[in-house]
Amino acid sequence: MATGLPSRGFAVPAWAAGAVRVAVGAVGVAGAVGVTARWLWAVGWRRPVPSARPVGDRVPRLAAIRATTQGWMRVNGFRRTSAGIELRLPRLESTLLTELLEQVDGLLQPPPVDDPLEALVGLRDTAPPPPEDPAVARLLPDPYPDDPMASGDFRRRRTDEALAHKRDAAARVLAAVPAPGDVLLLDEAAAQDWLTVLNDLRLVLGTRLGLTDDESTEELDRLSPDDPRLPMAAVYSFLTELLDELTRTLL
Repeated sequence: MATGLPSRGFAVPAWAAGAVRVAVGAVGVAGAVGVTARWLWAVGWRRPVPSARPVGDRVPRLAAIRATTQGWMRVNGFRRTSAGIELRLPRLESTLLTELLEQVDGLLQPPPVDDPLEALVGLRDTAPPPPEDPAVARLLPDPYPDDPMASGDFRRRRTDEALAHKRDAAARVLAAVPAPGDVLLLDEAAAQDWLTVLNDLRLVLGTRLGLTDDESTEELDRLSPDDPRLPMAAVYSFLTELLDELTRTLL
């Protein structure tokens, strides 16, 4: 796993990083990262527990937190109803998603066009270079990695369109993020937007964290409490759970 935390152009909000640190003090790294999502924000942030605790006390704390938040979890998140798919988000989840989505437009800007005529008509005569940001490259996989000519032609024809499609989907999701206490009703098209955008956010953070396979993902549970990747790892876990919840709802 990469040792740095390249987050230029896309970062975890400072307040969310603080929430993760509080949760680590309450339930340990494995609790804050591996089983964070719902009760990271509901309990870890709102009801911090002193970090000094008897050895072996983490498991009872995890069990207590799960027990006290089961009802809270049942009324938030994605649910399928007779009217469609409903989404409820508490304040911290709503704020976190909003602040992550607000960064997408800047991250996914198209490469500059040198020719004014090409810029005017929106068509490129030359291929833009491959994305410098590994996260953007992860969102725009190259179907022709072994064929430079075909790869360049693909980028020339599809890069701007693909980036615009992702920015537009993120903008629609951002505009629809429900306020705390509100219920968002999603039709199938909107649900697909959420599915795409949540997956894109997750891929961006996974790339920032240097995740390449299951083994590197499992390393997140073993991060030290002072590891600078810890807040991003917890938000990655949150997005993974939310995406999985929506995927199961759509089945």
